Amino acid sequence: MPDAALARPAGPPVQPPGAIDRVAAALSAPVTLTQRVLPASPVPVVLGTGALLVAGLVEWPAAAAVGLGYLALRSWRAPRP
Repeated sequence: MPDAALARPAGPPVQPPGAIDRVAAALSAPVTLTQRVLPASPVPVVLGTGALLVAGLVEWPAAAAVGLGYLALRSWRAPRP
């Protein structure tokens, strides 16, 4: 008969306190830095992207992706601890 302690399945791994918070902070750091660099007003982004589009340096899907990316980064809010 097998030992009862050996037959039990292993429980979930134990993580040190605050490990998830440190990982979340490390993953959101690039977004926070990008938000500080991006202009608060969308006007420079729209004008710059429009100029690249008119000059033929980018296609409209890339220009749309830049605009949507800008809006997503501006609306991102880091979770409060």
